[in-house]
Amino acid sequence: MKRAASLFLAAAVVVAAIGCGGDANTPPLGKVTGNVTLNGQPLDGATVEFIPQGGRPSTGFTDASGNYTLLFRADAPGAVIGKHSVRITSQRGRSGGEGGEPLVEARAETVPSQYNDKTTLEVEVTSGSNTFDFPLEGKRTGKASSGA
Repeated sequence: MKRAASLFLAAAVVVAAIGCGGDANTPPLGKVTGNVTLNGQPLDGATVEFIPQGGRPSTGFTDASGNYTLLFRADAPGAVIGKHSVRITSQRGRSGGEGGEPLVEARAETVPSQYNDKTTLEVEVTSGSNTFDFPLEGKRTGKASSGA
């Protein structure tokens, strides 16, 4: 009888851990989605990065319509709750082309520096669902930094 009670208690602890998200290393997250446009046009293939004041950043990529969803990790959607600076970049290196992968050509930065290298974008992520749209305006002048 004592063994059955111990097994029941152990099973209850496992179920409780899974039901609460299961990963003690993941901070509380808010789900984040949104849309990015540049001069009124959807920005396809851009990287959207939310950088908290402390902790790990979250990243998402825009689709052909400019929509993105942030991931804290591959298995954890969202961003840390709190204030973030936001960087949006369109620059990318050439990739793919091996095996059956399509070749993705390199692209220079087209997003103005006030949205990446010298970002002025800030948001506050709260628990639950968050939607942040970024209607960017302007033209890129000068070269992007090596980190953009």
